[in-house]
Amino acid sequence: MNKKFIFILFIVLLILIIPAVHAHCPLCTAAVGAAAISAKYYGMDTSIIGLLIGAFGISTGLWIGLKVKKQYFKFQLPVIVLASFLLTIIPIFYIQNDAIYLPLLLFGQSGSILNRVYWIDKMLFGSILGGIITLIAYWIHITIKKAKGKVLFPFQGVAITLLFLLVSGVGIYFIFK
Repeated sequence: MNKKFIFILFIVLLILIIPAVHAHCPLCTAAVGAAAISAKYYGMDTSIIGLLIGAFGISTGLWIGLKVKKQYFKFQLPVIVLASFLLTIIPIFYIQNDAIYLPLLLFGQSGSILNRVYWIDKMLFGSILGGIITLIAYWIHITIKKAKGKVLFPFQGVAITLLFLLVSGVGIYFIFK
């Protein structure tokens, strides 16, 4: 009886002294989830939802990768960004099975690699596009910051990224409408 009491007391004390664990960015996670649900509710294309989610995956990877100051292995930042991107988009592939076709009709015989129609999942297409756009926007932000020695206005990186995503989202909307 005494051993059971000590064991239960030990477990209770252990639970009480463990610090609370919070998500790395609960507001961002909720915002992206709400944006994706809202976009789906309002009939937006799956590729636009993928655009936002791909951008979120890259942004989260950059945020975490730049937060880690010590380099533990070679190519640490790109590995963290890629892992964040993949761990964000892979679980959502099965939300909807929409596909788009990309005709690549450049030259060569019919059926050759440069004269073929390719099918790609809309969520994957949007996610890859969103990731690339976010990386380009981040590069532009860093280039401006290095050239001027400072940011031009507060939240410059966020503004550039959101502007690029907005323009891309509008473009995707009108292309796939």
